[in-house]
Amino acid sequence: MKELLVSIERGGERIPVGFIRGEGSADARFAYSDTWLRDPASAPISLSLPLQEASFTSAQTKAYFDGLLPEGFTRSTVAQWMHVDDGDYLSILHGLGRECLGALCITKEGEDPQASYEKITREQVRELAAEGASKSAEIVTSTHLSLTGASGKVGLYFDAPTGGWYLPRGTTQS
Repeated sequence: MKELLVSIERGGERIPVGFIRGEGSADARFAYSDTWLRDPASAPISLSLPLQEASFTSAQTKAYFDGLLPEGFTRSTVAQWMHVDDGDYLSILHGLGRECLGALCITKEGEDPQASYEKITREQVRELAAEGASKSAEIVTSTHLSLTGASGKVGLYFDAPTGGWYLPRGTTQS
């Protein structure tokens, strides 16, 4: 059985929200943790996944979490580099889910991905913009950043005071 931990960033800390459990993508089900449900500051991670004690169906789970992932060419390319089927959203989610929309982080229990930035030059930013989808898919895979949609894109961080550009790594925000 696969089990992925779903956490959310709150105040600079990763707080466990719940788990996705199943044999694979076809039967995986998300459930909020009891601790998250008892916390008065908790909120649902999506309107489609309201706070409740029962697990969500595999269809509800797939609809939400698969929607956090790239689509089209980028998804196919990422799946090839990860050596998984592009329909296996759980494996792709685990590979890319260190920083997802909604400040979510998807890991296996006990994994502690580190956060860091890799400085890149303005010339490298220009090259990324000119390169297109294959380069962006490679970077998405290496940075573990999940960016939704079909177009090739890369998450970057710009530090205005220094004018520097950075690639986020691990759980670092873009």
